Amino acid sequence: MERLQELAEELVRRDDPRLRAELLALAGPLADEVVAEFGDCGLEEEELQRAAHLGLIAAVYHPELARGLPFCEFGRNLMRGEIRARIRDRFPPPRPPHWLRLLSTQLDRALPELAQELGRPPTLEELGERLNLTEQGIKEAFKAREAFLYSSLSADRRPGDLQPEFHPELIRDRRPSPFPWQARIRLAQALDRLFQLWERIMEGLWWKKEGV
Repeated sequence: MERLQELAEELVRRDDPRLRAELLALAGPLADEVVAEFGDCGLEEEELQRAAHLGLIAAVYHPELARGLPFCEFGRNLMRGEIRARIRDRFPPPRPPHWLRLLSTQLDRALPELAQELGRPPTLEELGERLNLTEQGIKEAFKAREAFLYSSLSADRRPGDLQPEFHPELIRDRRPSPFPWQARIRLAQALDRLFQLWERIMEGLWWKKEGV
């Protein structure tokens, strides 16, 4: 480990391909350690090794090389990030409902707009005022977004990802409006259920046509 840090510090001072090659070779065991952390994620070890080594290469050839962190810590962070990205690609989180995608779009637009106007990140109250939502509604909206971004790193826990917990009934208007968020959400939920029913009907007709 000491030699890894020496090489990293020397490479910060001068770029030498031979030193980078030595650093990459000596850091190989770090990849094995990181791979062992993800043994129950559901990916084959070979795929985990490939992802870890991509992260290791990114660390060794990073232009800032560790950004002030000890190289071992920096390398492990990049390898873990690469493996987590591979897990999310292979086992993506459930698709959010249409109403949440619409609300997320409005949140993503309002946050930078308010930050630019105020010169600082907006408070929940200011964000709620802009979107006509109560503070509790804003909190629940963020909670719902997070629920659909999460994917368990453990294969045993991953089935629970398909049932994210949040409470859309708590997303309410701050002031009366012609088309309140409560009504928008209920309408979108009804349309989603109708679409799911339509898909099942069409699937049944297809199988019946095929004589299955």
